[in-house]
Amino acid sequence: SYYIKLDQWQPRLEEALEAAIAPASLEVFNGELRRSQLSQRLDKPQLILTANSLLSLTYRYSAKELPAVLDDYLTELPGGDEWGR
Repeated sequence: SYYIKLDQWQPRLEEALEAAIAPASLEVFNGELRRSQLSQRLDKPQLILTANSLLSLTYRYSAKELPAVLDDYLTELPGGDEWGR
């Protein structure tokens, strides 16, 4: 099996974020933004930090504990109060 160590995620996350911007631009604001416009609006360092934080939870918690921990984490994010509903 292929295993990625916690400190090896950064380049993969950066690549995934860049790859996700174009498809996301079709959905955000009903597709009114071009890829470059959406890219400029993103706080990429914060997105990468949040993704790293979420990934680190998978290294610290069991598969049984993880869903509840993720729910708690997501409710703490901006707009997360909607998550718990």
